[in-house]
Amino acid sequence: MTSAAPITALRRRRWRRAAALGLVCWALLSPSWLHAQDDSATRALRLQFAQGLSLEIAGRWADALDRFEAIARRRPTANVTYHIGLCHERLGRLRTAERTYHNARAILGADADARKASPAVLAEIDARLEDLEGRMPRIVLNLAGATDGVTLLLDGEVAQPSRAIRVDPGPHVAVALLHGIPVAASAFSSHERRTRFVTLTVHPVALRVSSVSRP
Repeated sequence: MTSAAPITALRRRRWRRAAALGLVCWALLSPSWLHAQDDSATRALRLQFAQGLSLEIAGRWADALDRFEAIARRRPTANVTYHIGLCHERLGRLRTAERTYHNARAILGADADARKASPAVLAEIDARLEDLEGRMPRIVLNLAGATDGVTLLLDGEVAQPSRAIRVDPGPHVAVALLHGIPVAASAFSSHERRTRFVTLTVHPVALRVSSVSRP
C-alpha cells in the first residue's frame, strides 16, 4: 500500500512540471513580447531565451544564466528574471536567488496583463520563495572570553552575536576583531536546512598582543 507522503510528493512534482511548462509558454507568448515589434532584435532575444531553456534542461546552469542575464539587460521581463533566479538557486546561491525571485514578483506585480495571462507564474515564484526559506542555512555566532570592544565579522561583513544569520550553503569564515586586529577566527561550512552555532573565544593574551600591535 502506497503511503500518503509519496503520493503528495509525486503530486507536487507533477504540479511543478506543469508550472514550469506554463512558464515556458508564458515566456514565449507573454504580452510584453507579443506586443513588441517583431524585429530582428526581438527574434534574437527569443532565440537566446530558447537556448537558455535548453541549457537549463541540460543542467548547464552557469551557461543558461549567461543567456538569461544577456536578455535581461535588454528586456527584463518577470519570466526572464525568474529563470535568472532559478539558475542562481541551482548554483547554490540561495540568497541571490531569493532576491531575484522577489524582483521577478515585483515586475509581475506591476504587469496586470501578465498576471491574468498566467497566474501559475506567480504561484511558482511564491513556491520557490517558500522552499528557499526552509532550505536557507543559518549561522549563529557567539563570543566568549574577553569580549569588550570586540567586533564580529562573517565573510567580511559585520555580524551581530547570538542572532541567526541566513547564508548560502558552503564555506564561511568568522573573525573577531579588536581595534581592527583579528583576535580569533573560525572557518567552517554551512548546509541546507541546518543552523550552525559557532563560538569565537577571545583570550586575554590576544588582547595584550593587539594592544602592543597598535601604533
